[in-house]
Amino acid sequence: MKQDKVIGIILVVFSAFMYYQAIHLPPPLFGDVGAAFVPKIWFSILGISGVSLIVTGFIRDRKNRASGRDEVAVAHFGERFKGFLIHYRFVLSGFIIFFLYIFLMKYIGYLYSTLLFMPAMMWVLGPKTGKSAAVAALTTLGVTGIIYWGFVKVLKVFLPTGSLF
Repeated sequence: MKQDKVIGIILVVFSAFMYYQAIHLPPPLFGDVGAAFVPKIWFSILGISGVSLIVTGFIRDRKNRASGRDEVAVAHFGERFKGFLIHYRFVLSGFIIFFLYIFLMKYIGYLYSTLLFMPAMMWVLGPKTGKSAAVAALTTLGVTGIIYWGFVKVLKVFLPTGSLF
């Protein structure tokens, strides 16, 4: 499918860019493994997944052409784009909320941005009932509190505090 190839290309470009950014992370202080080791692994896996998505898209297209089931693009671009947005609305919303979370963390810190991020993501991806809102609120408070307490108080790891507060 054409969408698979496009998403595969986006994944390859994104993972190559992020791998390049990971190269610029600080070198290791002790031993051979530094801060860039794990991101390089993850972005390599993401890039390989993108390449496999592209290859399987081409293989599927070749099989469809050979069997006479070639996809015909009869829909107008606007209609196809609208269908794409409707089909992938949860994924796109999740990406937007996640990037807002990263952006807000710089300004309002880990604690407040996480208290906004978790219920927003649960609302987009989960059911929209009163009971689920209560569960989302309690889960957000519990998970954020445990992570904050565990990292800051127990492990003495600094979490982003933000520049506004």
